[in-house]
Amino acid sequence: MKVLEIQRGVSYFIDEGSTEMKLSEVEEWKVLLLEAGGEEPDLSDVPAFASVLKGSNIDRQYVPQNENVSCGERPCVMPRGIVLGGTSTINAMLYIRGSPEDYDHWAELGNEGWSFKDVLPYFKKSENNLDDSIAADKEHHAVGGYQSVARFPYQGHHVITLLEGFKDLGLKEIDYNAGGGPGVMLVQATHEKGERRSTNRAFLSPVRQRKNLKVITGGIVTKILINPENKTAYGVEYVSKTDGSTRYKALVSKEVIVSAGAINSPQLLMLSGVGPKDTLEKLGIKVIQDLKVGRNLQDHTGSSGVRYLLNDTCLIEKGQMEDDLGCYVVQKSGPFSAVGTLQVVAFDSSSHADYPDIQFHALPIVEPGLAAEDESDDAFDSYAYYNKIILHSTVLRPTSRGYVTINSTDPLQPPLIYSNVIYSERDVDIGVEGCKLAARLADTKAFKEAGITLDRSPLAGCNEFEHGTDEYWKCTVRLWLLSLYHPAGTCKMGPPSDAEAVVNSELKVYGVKGLRVADASIMPYVVSGNTNAPVIMIGEKCSDLIKEEWKRLEC
Repeated sequence: MKVLEIQRGVSYFIDEGSTEMKLSEVEEWKVLLLEAGGEEPDLSDVPAFASVLKGSNIDRQYVPQNENVSCGERPCVMPRGIVLGGTSTINAMLYIRGSPEDYDHWAELGNEGWSFKDVLPYFKKSENNLDDSIAADKEHHAVGGYQSVARFPYQGHHVITLLEGFKDLGLKEIDYNAGGGPGVMLVQATHEKGERRSTNRAFLSPVRQRKNLKVITGGIVTKILINPENKTAYGVEYVSKTDGSTRYKALVSKEVIVSAGAINSPQLLMLSGVGPKDTLEKLGIKVIQDLKVGRNLQDHTGSSGVRYLLNDTCLIEKGQMEDDLGCYVVQKSGPFSAVGTLQVVAFDSSSHADYPDIQFHALPIVEPGLAAEDESDDAFDSYAYYNKIILHSTVLRPTSRGYVTINSTDPLQPPLIYSNVIYSERDVDIGVEGCKLAARLADTKAFKEAGITLDRSPLAGCNEFEHGTDEYWKCTVRLWLLSLYHPAGTCKMGPPSDAEAVVNSELKVYGVKGLRVADASIMPYVVSGNTNAPVIMIGEKCSDLIKEEWKRLEC
């Protein structure tokens, strides 16, 4: 491998993050963003196509190692975006902050500046809330930021039925982003007028022409350059996706910020000599700093065993998809402008918690019989059409922990993911409580009037147990696992006294100067909700931390 080019004069290097827009606001700073993937495709703009983006060429398509659980008829997977905008380009766009108690807990652990009172301004700073009724709550929401959020423009009657069903169970309709739950809500999402607003579209695209900002797509970072004598990061090494035989270097004068996500950030740190000593030495990697990189992996998972049949939507007529697509293209409305029943989200507390630790999603799925005889069911593999719902109950604050590691010095090889999900009995018990509440929807007035019935067909591997019993639900938690794809915690934030901490409260990597991490990997405990909004907040806060520090140093 030869060195073809060395870039000098860069102030900050960012690996796959959304922090570049804020840092490039300072004209004197030169910012380089390297993205392993390519440009965001137009297809990703369509909300209903979020389902088909997973497993596509903009998804890394990671598969965790075999464990003690099964995901039913499909392999357990871990989709991660490899495209500008990262996973915000392929996710379901749900904008959920988590509970205030999550952030207060972070602060109680010794992470100064991360209480809910501290982070709320950063949620609001990026927010452009387009729903007047929610934006009116100025204490919790804001308008004018780069990230547009709003309810989807199309619901459909099943969405309303779900909302009413949870209300029949005693959950109030709430804005979970304004103080937590329990409750149910018609969720807001990162879109504008029916089009996805990934972090790329929201933050990067408007400033892409700044002279002090350079964006390189197809640039795979292979190593962070760290001086072993003074342990200072001074640049990165990368290769081009189209020409893997040529090595490039970018040298920085200020900092390297790693924002590659909870799977790839630890991989890059370990390849660079920052990580568990035993792992690095086995691979012959020079140890720069011995840290618990890759440990503390958490995810949001739960049973997919509660399923509902929608008896009034068993057939999509020929030509309907073309008509609906036409409606979307012209008006940005109709079923393609939303994510089906996923836009109803509910939260409740198990017997183990005093604030919500269970989240409910209604995943729309297609089974044979949805399409007319001369149409393929595969044509409707989007969130726009469905004839069945998986009422997924998620364990929000799992006690189970996994880890990410490497077994190769080749940066193009995928890291090894050991999720170790739903391992503790406590997590299983919470999962069972969630299943039982989800199954009670069948008895609500809303579901009965809509003709939505509980599918009592036993799932494979669990048919020795009677449907609806604790034993049956426990079996589905083990054998019919469903992940929300919210990995977090692998570069844990914590005080110096925390032996597992990788970064401090300023997101600086312990023992290495000029190196920060800013993504879901820094979460000491995963938040009680989707990670989309919290990661945006982390990027906002990281930018301010950097600006404030260098403003002091340069005075």
